[in-house]
Amino acid sequence: MGAVAFVLVFLVNDAFKPNYEPVRDFVSEAAIGPGGWVQIVNFLSAGALLTASSFALRRTVGRSVGWLVRILGVGLMVAGAFVSDPAPHDEATWHGTAHNIVSVIVFVALSLACFTAARWRPTPAWRWYCVLTGAAVPVLFVIAGGVSETAGLWQRLTIVVGWAWLAALGMRALRSLDRSAER
Repeated sequence: MGAVAFVLVFLVNDAFKPNYEPVRDFVSEAAIGPGGWVQIVNFLSAGALLTASSFALRRTVGRSVGWLVRILGVGLMVAGAFVSDPAPHDEATWHGTAHNIVSVIVFVALSLACFTAARWRPTPAWRWYCVLTGAAVPVLFVIAGGVSETAGLWQRLTIVVGWAWLAALGMRALRSLDRSAER
């Protein structure tokens, strides 16, 4: 739920935030200035929901996946607490630097969770989905950091690909719990 809500909130916020260009600007930059509280709350609430789900994922999917999703969730909350710097910038602030470091940790944890979850109740389709998502997330993340005019678009693609996988993982875990309860 946290992954889906995060995407929906930033998409709606993209449409209404004044002087904000979603194709160019990173999602985190919506936290800067008037109305920035919406994106900050989005980070905090999605992070809290993902952290909470990590406890169930630890029991259903596996310890490693649970811990990686927990790192991701806590990282989102920390990223929300430390507002990013506007891009491009000449001098980084301490909170912008903290935000950037935590963001890298979040996306690394996401990619590792994908690769780790590929082994959980594998079917060929699930394994491929996990591996392709795990590979796509860092590639898209690097592309987003390397192009300035369309960085926001590439970052949103990175988030949508990764967060869709998180939603699919959650749904698969819920189905697994339902099957266990029927036995």
